[in-house]
Amino acid sequence: MARPLSEEKRDALLKAASDLVARLGTGASTAKIAKAAGVSEGTLFTYFPTKDDLLNQLFIEIEARFALTMLAPYPLDASAKDRLFIVWSRLIEWGLDRSTSRKALRQLKVSDRVTLESRQRCHALFREARLMVEQCLAEHSAPERVAFYIDTILFDLADITINAIAAKPKERDAIRQAGFDLFWKGTAA
Repeated sequence: MARPLSEEKRDALLKAASDLVARLGTGASTAKIAKAAGVSEGTLFTYFPTKDDLLNQLFIEIEARFALTMLAPYPLDASAKDRLFIVWSRLIEWGLDRSTSRKALRQLKVSDRVTLESRQRCHALFREARLMVEQCLAEHSAPERVAFYIDTILFDLADITINAIAAKPKERDAIRQAGFDLFWKGTAA
């Protein structure tokens, strides 16, 4: 009878994959990932039948943890601008606190190894948060631009803001606010 799979080994493989994908991209070898996790390459393939399975599972797990951060309750009585600032702050803090996951996710998002099914599954995780952001921008932005503001500007500007804070951590609050102000003013109709 086969031994049950260990959650500790699975988690170690995903952590090692995250670290190496963040540093080397999706071309990081399974041998390096297994070695960093402290297991044999054969063990890696016991948990993930292919490298693509590993990368897709890593993508899903990072996105799921990110979604939990973004889906925490928001004050319903706050203004649209204030709720959007909370979204912005959570996005910035997640990126700062999970630098490796953020870098790995950036690599995975542009990889053709991540399947459409994995992307759709993760997109569904953010449906509620996205709807809230769309509502916050509804009376502030031109409706035909809202998707562009969310899908491109929000995340790219957040990346720039995170990098600026990492370079000047003592200016964290001022840089976070400046980044948000750029987003808010830039999305005005």
